[in-house]
Amino acid sequence: MPLIRDITEVDHSVVEEILDSTGLTICGPYDPEGMEVVVAEVCGTVVGVAEFHLHCDFGHDEGRETHAGEQAFVLTVAVANACRRSGVGRALLTEVARRAHEAGHTLLALVPQDGDDAASRLAFFRACGLKPYGHDQPGAAWGCPVSEIFSASVAGPKRAELSKGHAPGGAPS
Repeated sequence: MPLIRDITEVDHSVVEEILDSTGLTICGPYDPEGMEVVVAEVCGTVVGVAEFHLHCDFGHDEGRETHAGEQAFVLTVAVANACRRSGVGRALLTEVARRAHEAGHTLLALVPQDGDDAASRLAFFRACGLKPYGHDQPGAAWGCPVSEIFSASVAGPKRAELSKGHAPGGAPS
């Protein structure tokens, strides 16, 4: 499992590379000011990033469907191509949910980004327990109770092990 930790200034250039390699290019040098950011580290190398706001009144000003309860908003989840489908993205999203829960928030919301890998992003968010609110179309808000992220993070690795021919816990089946 990756180590999930707060970003440091030393991580900025690696995060820029990850965002760029996943099609989430930024303009100018990476600057996390104004958002919460955690990174995933494997063997001392940063391989993923999640950017989020813990305190969010998402969508109310834009006329989006309102959600009961306090919510956190995920801006970005990005994982280096070589580490995809290894649990890094799920670990990042679970950490965001944990922090949201600790802050007293009951919902996690996001708007999946479009692009070449949009179908893969949507499948990932569904596997993590998120679902669209209202019409399922580009730009639609997605979300779920924080508790569903925790449930999906426990179920997800077991499903992955079973699909690889292993029983839960890593023993071959």
